[in-house]
Amino acid sequence: MTSGAYIAAMGIISALGTGTESTCQALKRGESGLARVDFFQLNRPDFPKVGVVPGTIKHTLPRTHELARIAAEQIMAQCSRVPDAVVLGGTTGGMLTCESLLKEKETDPERFRYHGLGTVAEDIADLMGCTGPAITVSTACSSGNTALAIALEMIRSGRAKTVLAGGADALCRMTCFGFQSLQVVDPAGARPFDKNRSGMSVAEGAGLLLLVSQRPENPVAELSGGGLSCDAYHASSPHPEGNGAFDAMVKAMDDAGITPEQIDYISLHGTGTEANDRAEALAVNRLFNKNRPAASSVKGATGHPMAAAGAIEAVISAMAVSKGFIPGNTGFSAPDPELNFIPVPNPIQQPVHRVLSNTFGFGGNNAAIVISKAENRRAGTCSRDATRVQKPTMGPMSVLGSACVTGAGTTADSLKAFYKGHSLAGMITDSTLTDLLSLKKVRRMKRFSRLMLALAVLAGKDAPPGISPASIIGGTGWGSLSETWDFLSRLFAGNEKSSSPIDFVGSVHNAALGHVAMELGTKGANITTTGGDASFEQALWTAGILGRKDPSPMMVMGGDEHHPDLSFKFDRSVIPGERAADGGGALVLAPGAVPGKTTLTPRLFMKYDDRLGPKDSLAGLIRELPNFNDRYGAVMTGIPRTCAARGKDLAEALNNVFSSSLPILDYRSLTGQFATAPAVAAVLAVDAVENNRLPNPNVPGQCMDLHHRGILLLGFGRYLTAVEVMPG
Repeated sequence: MTSGAYIAAMGIISALGTGTESTCQALKRGESGLARVDFFQLNRPDFPKVGVVPGTIKHTLPRTHELARIAAEQIMAQCSRVPDAVVLGGTTGGMLTCESLLKEKETDPERFRYHGLGTVAEDIADLMGCTGPAITVSTACSSGNTALAIALEMIRSGRAKTVLAGGADALCRMTCFGFQSLQVVDPAGARPFDKNRSGMSVAEGAGLLLLVSQRPENPVAELSGGGLSCDAYHASSPHPEGNGAFDAMVKAMDDAGITPEQIDYISLHGTGTEANDRAEALAVNRLFNKNRPAASSVKGATGHPMAAAGAIEAVISAMAVSKGFIPGNTGFSAPDPELNFIPVPNPIQQPVHRVLSNTFGFGGNNAAIVISKAENRRAGTCSRDATRVQKPTMGPMSVLGSACVTGAGTTADSLKAFYKGHSLAGMITDSTLTDLLSLKKVRRMKRFSRLMLALAVLAGKDAPPGISPASIIGGTGWGSLSETWDFLSRLFAGNEKSSSPIDFVGSVHNAALGHVAMELGTKGANITTTGGDASFEQALWTAGILGRKDPSPMMVMGGDEHHPDLSFKFDRSVIPGERAADGGGALVLAPGAVPGKTTLTPRLFMKYDDRLGPKDSLAGLIRELPNFNDRYGAVMTGIPRTCAARGKDLAEALNNVFSSSLPILDYRSLTGQFATAPAVAAVLAVDAVENNRLPNPNVPGQCMDLHHRGILLLGFGRYLTAVEVMPG
């Protein structure tokens, strides 16, 4: 059986209460936590009840951050271990605070500093003293389970021995009115799988699990496996036959090394909507046939807390294993004969050895995990004996195809400007995007989705014939700004009563990659990462981790749109009045080294420590790259404007630290300031290595010889990142 990761400690807060014990007791009593929103105004007295966290939450930080902190503090009270990495799912970030600021027409970027989804994971990392990667996953309502699946592979790979993973989301106007606009909210409260169900209950909360590679003294349970898939079917509706859900469940059990007969309980996604419950019931019946184990959804009790759903249900699943009980399906009373599916209506006490927990989300994103009783394995063992490696390294990924779109145009025009030392900055013209795409396909898409779809089409054409990516991983700093702005603008203009359902579906960060999956027919993992200036590096890091498990080709992307009203508020490197810039890059990658192909390898991802000087700050890079001078012909640095002084000091210290005189090119001076400029830089660096030349940073208009060596891409933002690009 494949080894997993031990669950050393857990934290939970939801509509049912705070902490594992109070949550467990509420579930055993069959309680429901649905209530009226009391911390912001909904200008509709008939608005249905939601899964609101009871009690007063302090407001030092935005509500999502505070919910995540409460869950993290529960873990810190149980265990003093500092995680090597944080992987957190999220969809709202600081949106509740941001909505009020936008309504008040606030323009000070400082007040929007916690808007980004990635700021929640960064805050938790700071709280717990984590200096390693902080990765934020935004795959809509499957985010929590997706984060756990990535964290599991991070531990198996040996890149981390302790990972804090889970999800957090707070209620806000956008989610409340967004789901209401889709007409999928049940006025009576969610009744998953009930004959009379008519929708979901929007909710909030946070669930966090501390995963460790070595058996702790009293492990709660074990995260044994994870499975990720994509329907590649519709922007918001599941595949009607539940194909993607079925695939995710099969992958999770295969990954855990078990069969359906070994599952004792299924923690169902079960939102209470007609389509979702029907698709999940079909998938479960197909997988388990006549031997279906006990199954229930807790969303009639907790509501649907979006990105936190999978993480909260993972905590509940671990409690089911450790305490031997099965939660009831709150709200269920009448079986639906069309489903041939009856969940456990009331809580029951019985031994549970293994749980299959499902989550599904917009964009056809599906994630299933297996949680088991902790096996008494020898301390220090891990999947593939990865923890025995003294210094595990991320494997290289071979470039099979690449493309970029910038203010200079598509790949060919961007490269032409790059080698001349000309600026690539500027906003991509609408014609550049629409000329690459069928108008029929993109008529309802706005700028960001069109950008990512165009990148995918171009990169796919650059790959060899017959190469089709099995998975898609993309980074974005800010996601779909056009839809976010349009949804909120219409909501405020209409006295906060309703807005556009199309804009709501398009506003989620992973909407664009959902369109990419439908275009390419890609049904494997579909993951959107987000975290400001390190968003693309998060995607590459995730690709490198998952690539150890699946050797199939993958598409790794990064992109951001400029928005005239929101970009300068959210991204403090964007200054009003200066030339706006947006764009992105995409690469088709094959895990491992393919002879003759350029490779990308993520080498460093660590938090910048303000207390250290430049030399000490680069110590991690020194340890990771001891043969610096022999491997690289040049360095390309990305210095966000907000980190300009620090970045300049680090760049100046670089050659002194390595006793080197390598040329250093600041690529943001060419690409302009947008979060995923590193994605464009990666495409430029790949072409430069393949052609053995790079624009000379000291002689404008001329190129220099790389001497058949590689290029090191360095990010000098809040996180220090290093990605090497090496010739084949």
